[in-house]
Amino acid sequence: MIRIAVIGAGHRGDRAYASQFLKRDDIKVVSFTDISKEKLALMKEKYNIDSKYLFNSTDGFFKALDKDKFCDCLIIATPDSNHYETCMRALDYDLHILLEKPISTSAVKVKDIYNKAKDKDKVFMICHVLRYAPFYRKIKEIIDSNAIGDIININHNENIGYYHFAHSFVRGNWRNESLSSPLILQKSCHDMDILLYLIDKKPISINSYGSLKYFRKENKPYGASDRCYNCKLRETCIFSAMDFYNSANGIGWKSVVTNSNTDEGLLEDLIKGPYGRCVYNCDNDVCDHQSISIEFEDGISVVFNLSAFSNEIHRNIKIQGTCGEIIADDLEDKIYVRRFKENISTTYYPEKIAGSHGGGDFELIKAFIDAINGDLSKIKSGAYESIMSHYMCFASEVSRKENKRVNIVKYIDSI
Repeated sequence: MIRIAVIGAGHRGDRAYASQFLKRDDIKVVSFTDISKEKLALMKEKYNIDSKYLFNSTDGFFKALDKDKFCDCLIIATPDSNHYETCMRALDYDLHILLEKPISTSAVKVKDIYNKAKDKDKVFMICHVLRYAPFYRKIKEIIDSNAIGDIININHNENIGYYHFAHSFVRGNWRNESLSSPLILQKSCHDMDILLYLIDKKPISINSYGSLKYFRKENKPYGASDRCYNCKLRETCIFSAMDFYNSANGIGWKSVVTNSNTDEGLLEDLIKGPYGRCVYNCDNDVCDHQSISIEFEDGISVVFNLSAFSNEIHRNIKIQGTCGEIIADDLEDKIYVRRFKENISTTYYPEKIAGSHGGGDFELIKAFIDAINGDLSKIKSGAYESIMSHYMCFASEVSRKENKRVNIVKYIDSI
């Protein structure tokens, strides 16, 4: 029996990861740690956890672990700013560790975690779930088959979705850089990582542009209230929170907003809590759009675009090679390969797996358990594979803020 402890009872720790173990007989979630008593009560009931293994602080968790080795594995799904302290402490124990991305909120802290984790004989994985998603695994397979020859350039877009951005990056936990981290790190270390995975070469330099252009107080419509519930524009505003969390797009995030199962409880939390605020009147400061150009080894060029302003949440990518091109969109879940001169297009349909990130969450957890059971080949996002994507994000912020091209090797040497 593999015993799992989880620190962080939010959407990722509970719903994305721990919930996957409920149908398995060989794995048991034995502990949860969270500052919310309400969430701990829910976790106790959902996973049938002994009360003595419910903790409202990481300090309480580790003190209990000193006395009783009650778990074999630890999933760290705390807010970004808590990753460093929690992970560095966890690495002192004989535990397999799954760490939510980003690794940490500064380059120095990321480097510290990497240096401490790289030589451990336990499984250590970062939740770069896209590497495990069938969609990107298929693209990687096509590239490695030499179907389009050598990669020349890539255009990759992350379309966050206007409603996702409003929920997470204007009203939510990732709205403010000082409370979490820059948008490029918290949201798109995934994308830097998947580019590294597909290209399989080192980045040389990076140039970045972007800003918070739209979700600002000066763009607040005339007559709008500070909160959605009493705003006279709530029926026409595309960012109104009042009906969103009972809609198809928002229902999955309802548990983030409220612990109540009633409409009355949800309304109360929207009236009082952060998720009911006007999007033009929040304390957000992260970019709502950003464009990055990256030079890789062998002259490969990449343009990456990150934007809040899309109707759907999806990523699309165009990879151009010496013999052909790949055009793919994970919303369609189709991959088109066009080889030069043949004048035909081959369409690939990646395996469909339920769950978010195109099944990546499910496959990540499966790989984590397989690795614990001895199949280390399943690890695609260990410390070594994951650190460079973070350095790229930090370097891109230096470029954006200082308006200059950054040599990534020199940047890493300066850390």
